Amino acid sequence: MRKRELAQQNIMETSLFLGQLFGIYLVIEGLMLVFRARFLHRVIADFVKTPALRYFAGILVVIMGLLLVLTHNIWEYSWIGLITFISWLILIKGILYLFMDERSVHKMVAGFNNKSSFTILGIIVFILGVWLVRIGFGWM
Repeated sequence: MRKRELAQQNIMETSLFLGQLFGIYLVIEGLMLVFRARFLHRVIADFVKTPALRYFAGILVVIMGLLLVLTHNIWEYSWIGLITFISWLILIKGILYLFMDERSVHKMVAGFNNKSSFTILGIIVFILGVWLVRIGFGWM
């Protein structure tokens, strides 16, 4: 194989792996949002009140986001572009954890941290996760 073909194959393998990873995670997170909303409400409330936890989580999420963006920064109008978009969202989320103060975080989660928002978001996240699992594992 030529270098270009090998590079294309590596990109596709990485994309499929991340499709599997994000898909499984989103299915689990979607189910959590729908069925464990009360628990997640408490978790978010505790997270907002704990600067040390936000800082530690921010560092881990930034590192994870950077790893994802640096290994998969392919902008195209397909599921592969969606993987890149999710990777950038993860990086931005980590940066926000590091730079937002407690009051800003409270404002940001106040409108979202309720059962109906969790249910709606959970269903959307679950469907997206199932779609990515199907693509990632070749079940389409």
